[in-house]
Amino acid sequence: MSALSTFFAVLAYLRTEFSNRMEIVIIAVVGILIVFLLFRLLKAFIKWGIIIILIFLAVAYFTNPEESFHLKNLKDTAKDLSLRKIKEKAVKIDDYKIFSLVKVKIDGEESIVGIGAFGKVWYFDNMKEKLEKR
Repeated sequence: MSALSTFFAVLAYLRTEFSNRMEIVIIAVVGILIVFLLFRLLKAFIKWGIIIILIFLAVAYFTNPEESFHLKNLKDTAKDLSLRKIKEKAVKIDDYKIFSLVKVKIDGEESIVGIGAFGKVWYFDNMKEKLEKR
């Protein structure tokens, strides 16, 4: 009987040992599967993120306002703010291809007064103060 009980003890030991190893194998397989799925998901997000960024940059490039549009808007805004006429020589448009900056030279110092992007030009709130200095 002792041989039989030893045999069953060995079987019980192997079953628990196999069970523990099987749990480890299952956990490892599930972990690998989760990492694989996350990688695939992240890869899709990165791909679509890059596509969205490229579309955004293309739209920004093709809708960047031209210099004449900046000058016209600056004159209209100056009129609305009851400012003196701004000389075109004092205005400088820095074109960065996807956006542009409107700079006005005041007493030899250039000051950024607006930004242009997506077919529009926006002027900063302190533009009147900056332009009245001259």
